[in-house]
Amino acid sequence: MSLIFLIGMPGVGKSYWSRQLSQHYHMPATDLDKYIVHKEQSGIAELFTKHGEAWFRQREQEYLKSLVSEAKPGTVIACGGGTPCYMGNMQLMNDAGVTVYLEASTAHLLKNMRFTLEMRPLLRDREDINAFLESLLEQRLPFYRQAQYILQTEYISLANFDQIIASCTNRQ
Repeated sequence: MSLIFLIGMPGVGKSYWSRQLSQHYHMPATDLDKYIVHKEQSGIAELFTKHGEAWFRQREQEYLKSLVSEAKPGTVIACGGGTPCYMGNMQLMNDAGVTVYLEASTAHLLKNMRFTLEMRPLLRDREDINAFLESLLEQRLPFYRQAQYILQTEYISLANFDQIIASCTNRQ
């Protein structure tokens, strides 16, 4: 049984789908950002502000490695949007399990994030969020596209995960 990593842009629904998969397939699930917040006793935005992105990415990798070694087989892990793009994390996740890129248009991302923009450190205080998201997606796409599965979130349902879950858990 493998770990399942959900990756993609901020607002794509990684946390939402990890909870759905956990409930529907009776699998453990965790959220890397929540894990970091718990361990650091501080919010992601505060960590970015206090220590900077480079420090955060280093800690993020350390916590990702901890999750990989601690998580029960079959655990669904919702990763931060930038997690796959730094320090060899994408390779680490591909080696430790199955990666699923949840792909969405920037319009879909903005719709999903309309109430949470202030909580997202990379999007806070941006003039043209759409242009920034387009640029960020362009930078991250080479990493996201290394995922073993790519699902379009605008059309996603639990049924889309049946084959992925079966391949990871030996369920038929």
